[in-house]
Amino acid sequence: MMLKDNTAVSYARAWALFLVSYAVFFGITLFMGKFIEADWDIRLLLFLNPDHYVPILDQLVIFQTDWGAFYMGLLTIAWLVGYYASRSSAEAQTRTKYVYYVLAVLFGLWYGAGMFVQKKGIFWWGKAEYTSVFLLLGLVLFGGLMMIGTLFTRLSDDDQRKITQACWLVLLCVFFVNAVGEDTIKALIKRPRPLHEANNAWNGAIRVLPDEVVKGSYSYISGHTSSFWAQTVVFFWLIKSWRIRIPLLALGIFHGYTRIYTTAHFPYCVIMATFFGFGVSSMVYYCFWNHRHLPLLAMLSVGASLLMVAKASQRPVALGVIVISLVWFAVWHLINRGNAPAPAVSDALYPFGEPEKRKKISA
Repeated sequence: MMLKDNTAVSYARAWALFLVSYAVFFGITLFMGKFIEADWDIRLLLFLNPDHYVPILDQLVIFQTDWGAFYMGLLTIAWLVGYYASRSSAEAQTRTKYVYYVLAVLFGLWYGAGMFVQKKGIFWWGKAEYTSVFLLLGLVLFGGLMMIGTLFTRLSDDDQRKITQACWLVLLCVFFVNAVGEDTIKALIKRPRPLHEANNAWNGAIRVLPDEVVKGSYSYISGHTSSFWAQTVVFFWLIKSWRIRIPLLALGIFHGYTRIYTTAHFPYCVIMATFFGFGVSSMVYYCFWNHRHLPLLAMLSVGASLLMVAKASQRPVALGVIVISLVWFAVWHLINRGNAPAPAVSDALYPFGEPEKRKKISA
């Protein structure tokens, strides 16, 4: 990792390396936008978009493309809230575990019920053709929240700190990948989506899935794809087990494929979104792991992101996030003034037990 200590020189080097690498990834992605008009891109889009209903695959595609970023984001926030709520004692960790077990049941029932009761005044989603995706969403959130609750009492404090750092880094990744990068690239390249009227000469051959019809905004690059990589790449590098890494890669690739399957994006836009999202998120992980002020950076990035997308009536919320972050930072510094900084944690997480421990057990 880039940050080995808390000296100003170390932080300056980390920021310098990140900003240079970010400029490189941004510049390459923007330059490659010059090659968006290609016949192979259209042919591949039509090839990957089936002209008939495909059982199970259709439902999985809609589930992942509509809810993938949502469940990843919710579980990230859930971990951060639970982690800080459980720090005071072992009893607090146990209480937090059971609170999350209850939340798992509530979220599972709430979202699972969307399969039967949509647009009844209590759910915020609209009418869906593939209602089974809500049952799947309920199961994913139930399992995710149950797992988080269990980890608060099963993992060591050091491993919990690693996951917490990873979650803060995810928020930072989303800011640099999407709020700054993807939105700017889209505004500069302005490639119409496949279903846009500009492509009426050939897009009549596309089978439209009613649950995901996207014609507005722009295609290059895919925001869904880049944001999903921003939410997973940190954990890919952190977890030193290919039994976890391979499923993470497969899920990210499938998420990108869903954007082609639903013809929300061209294949080229998904490929370049993968390049940008994976590359920038990797550099965030490399440069800022163990950054002393990571929570402050992450919360400020959340506030800045909200400011960039918020309507006038919503901006006070974004400003509130920024003010709370600064106050939190100031209070934290006052409380910890004169104390030694928290010890750095390693950049490795072994979910199946560290190799050395496994050797001792097997021996």
